[in-house]
Amino acid sequence: MKISLLKSFVFLSIVAFCSCSKSNTTPSDPVAPNAIVGLWIGSQIPNDGSTTVPLYYSFEIKSDSTLLVQGQGADGNTYYSVGKWSLTGTAFTATITVTNLSVAGAKQNITATYNSTSGKLTSGIVQTIGVNYTAGFALDRVN
Repeated sequence: MKISLLKSFVFLSIVAFCSCSKSNTTPSDPVAPNAIVGLWIGSQIPNDGSTTVPLYYSFEIKSDSTLLVQGQGADGNTYYSVGKWSLTGTAFTATITVTNLSVAGAKQNITATYNSTSGKLTSGIVQTIGVNYTAGFALDRVN
């Protein structure tokens, strides 16, 4: 009986050992954060000729697709906007609404090219809907 018990133990040990395998996947791998999320600072220049001096312009890009924008106007005022952004490949797009001063409620469309290697948004255009206002911009990711 000891022999058959020993054989059974060896057989079950071999079965248990062979049924184990190493897996290179983990069921709960963390999702990589979106590299575009964060604070972006740079400048814009209106295309209407109101100034040739670069004006402060910044984005706070949030992971829930919210975009907060702060920009200096040629009039010296700081304008704030909020909206939604999307990224398809390197094409960054957003639609925002100005939230303060006399242009509160104005909607703008934004397009830019995202470079994840350099951490830059380039060839940016902001265009106000229904008004003849456009500006070019470039931003660098700062965090």
